[in-house]
Amino acid sequence: MNISALFKIKDHLSVFKENHPKFVPEARKVFAKGFCEDQEIAIAVRYPDGTEYKMGVRVKDSDLPFLDSVKELLTK
Repeated sequence: MNISALFKIKDHLSVFKENHPKFVPEARKVFAKGFCEDQEIAIAVRYPDGTEYKMGVRVKDSDLPFLDSVKELLTK
């Protein structure tokens, strides 16, 4: 990923934070508590037509550096 792509992500994240003011504070609580191996992360996506997708991952030790990077994006 190049630097300009990172800046775009930061810009889009700023707009997302404005549009969804409750999301980032809740995410910060999760990141403050931290991640650990064997933890489950679950996400549900519901569309207006009623379609729903649920997915989950069990965190591996090798996932922790990625989650730390996401934490840096969300907590600044």
